[in-house]
Amino acid sequence: MAGQLLIRETGIESFTKEESQLMLGQSTGATPQRPKMFIDIPTAAGMAGFSLRHFRRLIEEDQIPIVQINRKFFILSRDFNNWEATRRTKAA
Repeated sequence: MAGQLLIRETGIESFTKEESQLMLGQSTGATPQRPKMFIDIPTAAGMAGFSLRHFRRLIEEDQIPIVQINRKFFILSRDFNNWEATRRTKAA
């Protein structure tokens, strides 16, 4: 069966995955997601279309601001978007 089963005194009811998520208060994915504030370095490299090694070099060369939280490094989405915009204007 597709979905979860809910056993009640009156019998068994079947719910779809979306219905059961709504009952549990979980998002079904239909609501728009907020943009991420922090992008980790491997994700940013993929978004920019570069390998992780090359993107780390670009961070150093272009002096993209990074933030360290515990042991992990992040780029603010605002800084990433600004870097991408300047990168496009340099290429054009």
